[in-house]
Parts: sequence; structure tokens; C-alpha cells
Amino acid sequence: MALNKSMIKGILPALTTPIDGKGNVDRAATKAQVEHVLAGGAAGLIPIGGTGEYAALAPSDRIAMVEATVEAAKGRVPVIAGVLSPGFRESLSAAKDYLKAGASGVMLIAPYYVTPTQEGIRDYFKAYVDALGQPVMLYEIPYRTGIALKAETIAGMADDGTIVGMKSSNPDMAQFTRVLALCGDRISVTSGEEPLFPTAVAMGAVGGVLATAVLFPRIWVEIFNLAKSGNLKGALAKHKALAPFLAAVFSECNPGPLKAAQAMVGTPVGPVLLPLKAPSSEVMKRLEATIGALKAYEDSLARNAA
Repeated sequence: MALNKSMIKGILPALTTPIDGKGNVDRAATKAQVEHVLAGGAAGLIPIGGTGEYAALAPSDRIAMVEATVEAAKGRVPVIAGVLSPGFRESLSAAKDYLKAGASGVMLIAPYYVTPTQEGIRDYFKAYVDALGQPVMLYEIPYRTGIALKAETIAGMADDGTIVGMKSSNPDMAQFTRVLALCGDRISVTSGEEPLFPTAVAMGAVGGVLATAVLFPRIWVEIFNLAKSGNLKGALAKHKALAPFLAAVFSECNPGPLKAAQAMVGTPVGPVLLPLKAPSSEVMKRLEATIGALKAYEDSLARNAA
């Protein structure tokens, strides 16, 4: 089944890419990671995005990670593979490989390095979807790419039928409001910003593509459900408890601290890939100081659900 709007909702963890001692994708650790987040209520899986170290992986490793994720998911939830290459032909070839590997669809980043016009971006997505044969999920992250889409451009892409959803990693909440107003009824808009997530859901986001959901899926599901039900005060109260940890885990480039935190909670995934390095001793101390209480709360949610 081609990617559609209904597949993009709830908590969709941005998976890290487990690496074994030989530098290859660790399929056993991938399976453990997938089982952990699905047990915690994840509604979908996003492998090989930025959190999955797309740029540091060889093309064959990216395919291996998608295959491992699909195999572990066993059809229980959609698997939407990240495509973060800047060029059209490479991105299209990659997407075809991921669909062949079993992915439900792809999350395509806005083209970067060059500085295209808004119409050029819209034409890029039109041509891409025509060649791929199914719509995609848009990934906008202007503080990494240097390319910001206007809300009107995103609405036009929805009109074109090229996108059925988006991950918005744009802290401009006025822009986010505009996107929801123009096309939130036609595409599934999700938030990729942990610090803003409860507010984004209260405004109309239908879910989140969140890196730290690989650690604490149940906590994020709880926050999502509270905000979605109209209890923003309750969602913000739960979210506030995460704030010191979020400050620590994103104090160095993701996923360095995140992979270290996964080892701390008992779901190790191996090292990060160059040019990233293991987090500094100071960051490790901050993670250790904040992670214990959250792990205990996540475990209590698991017990209550049993």
C-alpha cells in the first residue's frame, strides 16, 4: 500500500542506527529498539533520518537499516524511511531501494545546498513523486538545510498531491500555525520539535517524529494523548519533567548523547559515526543526573499498562 495520510499520526520515533563492533548495521539491536518503541505505543517508525545518521552511512548500510526495521516491525506499523540526500537522482534512487526493501514510504527532505526558489522546490517534489509513483512525507528542517518553505508552498504541494504529511522541524510557531490553517485538513502535519511538541499538538499537529521517543515512548504517548484530548495544562506538566533531560541530550549534535542515553536505559545501539563522537564527560554527567527518574516513570507506565 502506498504511503497515505492515515499512516502518519501519533508518536513516530526517529530511530538511531545501531552499529556493531565491525561497523555494520546491528540487526539484533535494531530489533530490540523496534520492540521497545512498539511496546511503548509507537504508531510508526522512521529509520535513517537525521537521528539515524543518514549522511554518515554508506548507501548499502541505509538499505540494510531499512530492511532490518521492516523485518522487526513485521507489518505492525508503517515504516517511513528518511531520504536526506540533496540531489534529485540520488534521492530518487534511494527511495526506490527503500520501497523495494519493504518501507511503506519515504520522508523526503527539502532540497538543499543549492538555494532554489519556492517554485523550484514545488517542481522538485512534483517530478520526484511522478517518478517514484507514490506521494511522500515532507521533511522541513531549515536550521539544518538553510532552506525554509513558505506555508503557501507547502499548501501548494498538498494541492499537487505530492505530499500526504510532513515533519515540521521549524521552531517558527507562526509559520506552523499558517501551515495548519492552509492545509492541516489535507495532510498529516507532525512536529519534530520536542521542546514545542505539546503546544504543536494543541494547535493541530496529529503526532510527532521524535528522537527521544526511542528512549521514552510511553511518556511521549502520554503527553500526546493529553494534548490531543484538550488537556494542554496536563501535557505541559508532564513535558516540564523532561526539560532538563532534553537540554542535556540535545546539548551536543544528535544522536551522540542520544545513543549514550540508550545504553544507559538498557537498549544499547553502539557508537556514533564520524564526524560525530561520543558525548563529553560533562554531557554524560548531565544525562546520568536526569535519566534515572524518567526511566523509572517510563517503567511505571509499562507496569500500569500490563
